[in-house]
Amino acid sequence: MVSYDVVIVGSGIAGASLAYFLSKDGFKTLVLDVKPFERLGDKPCGDAIGKHHFDELGLEAPAGELLEGYVRGIDVYSPSEKVKYRVMGDGYEVHRVKYTKYLLSEAINKGVEFWGESQGVEPLVKDGYVVGVSVWVKGRGRLEVGSKILVDASGMARAIVRRLDFKWPVREDIDPKDMNIAYREVRKLKKEVEEPEILRIYVSKKVAPGGYWWFFPYSKEGDVVNVGLGVQGGMNYPNPRDLLHEHVISREVFNGSEVVEAGGAAVPTRRPLKTLVWNGIAVTGDAAYAVNPVHGGGKGSAMLASWCISKSVRHALEVGDTSAKSLWEANICFNKRYGAKQAALDIFRLFLQRLSDEDLEYGMSKKIIKEEDLNTVSLKGDLELSVVEKAMRLLAGLSRPSLLFKLRRVAHYMNDVKQLYMNYPEEPEGLAKWYWEVEKLYSRFKEEV
Repeated sequence: MVSYDVVIVGSGIAGASLAYFLSKDGFKTLVLDVKPFERLGDKPCGDAIGKHHFDELGLEAPAGELLEGYVRGIDVYSPSEKVKYRVMGDGYEVHRVKYTKYLLSEAINKGVEFWGESQGVEPLVKDGYVVGVSVWVKGRGRLEVGSKILVDASGMARAIVRRLDFKWPVREDIDPKDMNIAYREVRKLKKEVEEPEILRIYVSKKVAPGGYWWFFPYSKEGDVVNVGLGVQGGMNYPNPRDLLHEHVISREVFNGSEVVEAGGAAVPTRRPLKTLVWNGIAVTGDAAYAVNPVHGGGKGSAMLASWCISKSVRHALEVGDTSAKSLWEANICFNKRYGAKQAALDIFRLFLQRLSDEDLEYGMSKKIIKEEDLNTVSLKGDLELSVVEKAMRLLAGLSRPSLLFKLRRVAHYMNDVKQLYMNYPEEPEGLAKWYWEVEKLYSRFKEEV
């Protein structure tokens, strides 16, 4: 049986970036993917990544053929589309396939191995540790590959962890209601888009129940857009493709447009996996639910999760201990940098999904939360109580007072869950008690709000 220090199952943005980070240390690393090299990263998504992710991770900004366009901000539209919030922030529309291949190519150049058209079938477990993976390789059949640390970066397939026993905390399954089912098309329009560096998000329960639809121009092209729609899973809502064509593609701007590519995918929209690591195993990207619960963006957070995991893997291999305790720093790293914010935004997401279009229209038209406050919520997961209290004073006597009271409770819960994640347990022994507190907080929130 051939063995490696690290085996990464999946080479989307999460797996490729982890290989990139680990390649600098010379570990014997193998990356597997069911797709051939040329199709790596070919997954339907919005393609946008905030500039702050590249800055934090010390990565060069995408340029040339790796870049589809620049982003200066996002416009968020009310259900009537008469009210618009503009949230400024720099980012990039990346070419998801070329950028993923670039990261992995850089890793391969430093000695990382890649097996395309190879599927991780199930983990190999011995004495409470994951010690390898059974792999089906095209043209070679089924092989067993040993690993000191196995990483599941297989996206929502969760090809490895879903085959572990439920006693493994990394197995934690997802409630379908905590997913968004999305469909998107890349279309070439008949004329260029105005302000192509501004992304557009539209909230409407009628058009996209439990989610939103988006219109993301590729500013390098000017007349090419990524347009898609997501609905909350587990609710028996209509097919997002049907909704997109009925309510969006039927609009005048798409008359005569051509479909460049199309596809759908499920996206996790919830708090992070309770732990990214356990004995001999780590989980990253969509497989770890490392996605923004409100807008569903996951590329930047996937890279951040992989960066945190790479630091822990480095430590574990250097000391010769691949236990959960030795790998635990990945959780501290990720939750302080992103997971705490993600959990707070999950609370905000649950609140938004329960609002009617009338509530959303009222809240945006009265600017209960202003653009600058929404920017703070998006970047930090903070909804300041002072902002809500000010809105309650200004809007006293107006309609929908219950909405304001609910928003105040939401602000409290967002702060409380964020503090829980900022105080993530320092060792695996504290995980069960800590997660019980998280579950208790969520139960109270769902009862009250």
